[in-house]
Amino acid sequence: MDWNPAYAIGPEAIDADHQRLFQLFNQFTAAIAAGETRESANRFLRELADYSEYHFRREEGLMRATGYPDAARHASMHAGFASFVRKQSTTGDHDLEEVQFLQNYVEMWLCGHILVMDKWFGEWLDGRAGKNAAAEPIS
Repeated sequence: MDWNPAYAIGPEAIDADHQRLFQLFNQFTAAIAAGETRESANRFLRELADYSEYHFRREEGLMRATGYPDAARHASMHAGFASFVRKQSTTGDHDLEEVQFLQNYVEMWLCGHILVMDKWFGEWLDGRAGKNAAAEPIS
């Protein structure tokens, strides 16, 4: 998963967090390619759970501070992902098929969430900073 400008939503701290999530994912992918499935899956899932929870707190704090009207739905999506990843990080043995499922799930969730939900937030922030301070998120 390569970071590119299409994933940027605006606030530098949020974009840096997203880049770190991509790095964690790429480390996981490299470990799988090297045959380190079970150990790598558990280590990656723990790191992903910890870092994503940190990132979600930061992003949701920015949403609260700016009065983002879609913050509750966005936070609900974060909570679902964080809960799933945390549960997977504590279940122990993951066979190759499960590891590949987790790899695909995380990649699709992260890319989809950033390109849709986070982009809406970024566009809403841009609207507030521009001439229309009352801009509504796209939904």
